[in-house]
Order: sequence, then structure tokens, then C-alpha cells
Amino acid sequence: MEQRRVYVVRGASKNGIITYKCPTAAWALRKLRDFKAAGRQDITVNDRDGTLVTEAELINIVEGSGAAPAEEAIPAAPHAMRQPAQT
Repeated sequence: MEQRRVYVVRGASKNGIITYKCPTAAWALRKLRDFKAAGRQDITVNDRDGTLVTEAELINIVEGSGAAPAEEAIPAAPHAMRQPAQT
């Protein structure tokens, strides 16, 4: 059986090492940002070939795939409030 290749995101917490196996670069980027926000230490990301990648490289992979960039989505247009016409 062929093992599925994944992105691996690891980070240290006070209770040990946390590891996520992410099926896509976008998912790995999201987990990397979650780890940073949670204050994890010694965060590493390996691509599907086992090579260490940076956050910038993950962003390039995600943006190059034609997917919307994670966390940097286009801002939503402001909601227009309709008011009844004044007569």
C-alpha cells in the first residue's frame, strides 16, 4: 500500500511535541499560523518530499495553486443598509 505524502507541521508545547499531518499546503499554512498564534516553539514545516519549508514558501505554493491565499482573503465589501424611502 502506498503511503500518502503530506505536509508535516511540528511545534513544541509545554507538554511535548505536537505534530499535524496536513494533506495540502493551505492546511499546513493554516496550522503554522495557528502554532505561531498559540506561542509554540521550534516550529518546523516539511513539504511532501520531507524538505523544510518556510512560511513564505508555503504562501507561494498556495498562491501558485490558484487557491485563495489563506488568512489574506480579499476583504468583503461593506454591507449596504437599505432604508425605506422618506416621503
